[in-house]
Amino acid sequence: MKKRNTFSIILLTVAAMLALSACGTKPQTNNTTPQGADQPQTQQPQVKPELVAKPEVKQGTGIYSGAADPHTVEIEINGEAQSFQLGEGLDKVVAGLKEGDSVSFEYNEQAVEGDTTAKQLILTKIQKTEAATGSKENGSSGQQAGGERSKTQAFELTLEGKKETQTAALAQGEGYSLYVFDPMSLFPDQNRVALAVDDNYYAEITKLPSDFNLDELQKEGEKALAPIGKVQKLDQTAVPQALTSSRLFLQASGSKVTQQYIVVENKTGGFIVKVNIPQGEPAKGFESYIYTSLESLQANK
Repeated sequence: MKKRNTFSIILLTVAAMLALSACGTKPQTNNTTPQGADQPQTQQPQVKPELVAKPEVKQGTGIYSGAADPHTVEIEINGEAQSFQLGEGLDKVVAGLKEGDSVSFEYNEQAVEGDTTAKQLILTKIQKTEAATGSKENGSSGQQAGGERSKTQAFELTLEGKKETQTAALAQGEGYSLYVFDPMSLFPDQNRVALAVDDNYYAEITKLPSDFNLDELQKEGEKALAPIGKVQKLDQTAVPQALTSSRLFLQASGSKVTQQYIVVENKTGGFIVKVNIPQGEPAKGFESYIYTSLESLQANK
């Protein structure tokens, strides 16, 4: 009887321990919240699309040499032939050109696959221009039928000892017009053609009346140039070759600047041109451009 009571006590003890153990265990709950619903969103870095650089548009002038094949033409630039691939639609344009035509054009460069040093020249625009080489026939430069002048004109000039063909645009001044090259601009309110990079290089143009007196103009020019230095009158052999229409060419040079007083005359009329040339690197290029431009001077009708 005593053993049975002992066994009952053991069973009760074990049952109590199991009950206590069950009370101390936390029930597991079923988490039905969708994954990430209460979690902060992680922003993905935005990938910016790569910007494709547009090809640089370049300009040039030259002499059309003809087609090398249905997709390639040659243009002579500064005495050397250069090949260009035709851009879209240009096959019809070049069909209207003849060998020897003076042309102005635009193009861009594209890399050649497999050769990092080679460039393919793609022609995007080409047009014929009227050729002129500083004609000795006064008043003929750029003249078209009916007295109108073309908007652009190709000229041959010497830069850094080399002959080049470049295109100039027609510009209107007070009572006159002339062709102006890209490095320069005409300021009509000042009647000046000046270099874009340094407007201290300039030519000031004044239209003369039809009854001007050359001797009086020489006295005026000598007086104007005297403060600069000794005034020289250049004979026709010393006058720049590009300026064949000059009637009077006076010049004085100082330590910092050279000034010139020029009378230009052609069939359309006469002009006084005062040229200012500081001592500096742009001087030689400016002289070649400005004398070629002055040769194209024409008085308006």
